[in-house]
Amino acid sequence: MIPQTLVINILAASITLTDSIDALALASIELTTHYSFDDNVIATIVAIDEKSAVSTADPLNNIVFKIELRDKIDNSLITQMQGRLFTSGGAEALEEQYPNNFSYIAGKLDFYGALDSEYDFFESVETKYSAAQAAAIKTALDTIGILNQMGDYRTKSKTIAVPATAVVPATADELKRTLLDMKDQPRYLVCAETDNLPYIESLAEVMDKTNCHVMIDVGNLTSWELVTAFAESISIDDHRLTLYWNPNKSRPSNATTVLARKKWRPCVGDLLAQTLLRNARTNSSGIPPINRPVAGYDFPLAFRDMEKMAGVSLDEEAQNALASAGVNVVINERFEGGDRWIYGDALTQYDSENSALRLTNSAEIETYTTNLVLSIVKKHMLKGMTSFVRDAQDECSRALDACVASGLLVLPSELGGLYYLLQITPRADDPFSKADIKFSRRPEGCARQVFFEGTVTK
Repeated sequence: MIPQTLVINILAASITLTDSIDALALASIELTTHYSFDDNVIATIVAIDEKSAVSTADPLNNIVFKIELRDKIDNSLITQMQGRLFTSGGAEALEEQYPNNFSYIAGKLDFYGALDSEYDFFESVETKYSAAQAAAIKTALDTIGILNQMGDYRTKSKTIAVPATAVVPATADELKRTLLDMKDQPRYLVCAETDNLPYIESLAEVMDKTNCHVMIDVGNLTSWELVTAFAESISIDDHRLTLYWNPNKSRPSNATTVLARKKWRPCVGDLLAQTLLRNARTNSSGIPPINRPVAGYDFPLAFRDMEKMAGVSLDEEAQNALASAGVNVVINERFEGGDRWIYGDALTQYDSENSALRLTNSAEIETYTTNLVLSIVKKHMLKGMTSFVRDAQDECSRALDACVASGLLVLPSELGGLYYLLQITPRADDPFSKADIKFSRRPEGCARQVFFEGTVTK
């Protein structure tokens, strides 16, 4: 994504937030980020005079700026920063001029640009002002109405709109490259955009290369025939791909009145959140409970006042067709003690009548154990071949034993009483530099069908 530049310009009688430095600005704060903004982002700016001693070279070092970016719809905080202005040059100039004064550097707004880590909101921050105009800048801050004294009861601030970002949609190839170039490889990819099949194909390519999972919401549809047709159109026969359909509407999560109309919303955001929360409940061995699929009674949707959309039919024919297409539907089920809106199935897009890989939890166990073995094997690469085989086999076995104890793997009928079979051996055609890995196991399944037979006796 092209970086977005925001500049806070302090003028003689006003303060602006634009995408470039104003030639008339007495001081400026230039922020560069890779995040994008819509029309609902606002910035609140506060300046506080701490009355501390300053030098002639940096006469505004006693003015602390506090900047917050918020969503004006729900007032949620997006990011915030606090610091002082620097005369010019950004983090590099600070480091060059004050190499032995870290506390001074860290007190500047420019320091936020020096952090330069993957999760920083701003890639660079550069403030600029002339020492000769310090008095004029203080007067301007007071005129604008954002200058506060230490201990003021009421805080004076200015709120201005953040310019919306002109977003150019990434191509399918750009999307694929971006995901593959990420430092942390994704474990889950979520898609709620079904109108762009090249995007879905790109996600499938990333899924195949990184051995992750893709969750797709089929969209705002009221016909199960259209949903099954969509499932057939993507035609990706893979256990790592799952489809979800929410044929219901609900109120916004932050609704405070019944006047907030019920609308359709995709369910994959809730699904991903519940999946990550489940994965966070690791045991003492650090293994998540992925043997439990995110579906059914224990994972209800928290959407408010849900009801089925008009025109939706989920009769027996529809449910059988959706299950045959591998589509997991959000439905209302009655349980002992009440009813719940749940993910009513746990099916992947793997086309099989009886394979474990058609179940979401079995598919997750398959990818988890595969990635676990491969990540351990990589640790021992470039060792001597004898050490590699011994060390990789031993560490993989310990990790897989923990998976067995955690309930991820169950006893198969084909491995002679073993829960898994892992063989790491040098290749016959090149035993000096190449090795083969053979890995067999049976993942835990889930009960998705019950055949009931009842009898009334004397």
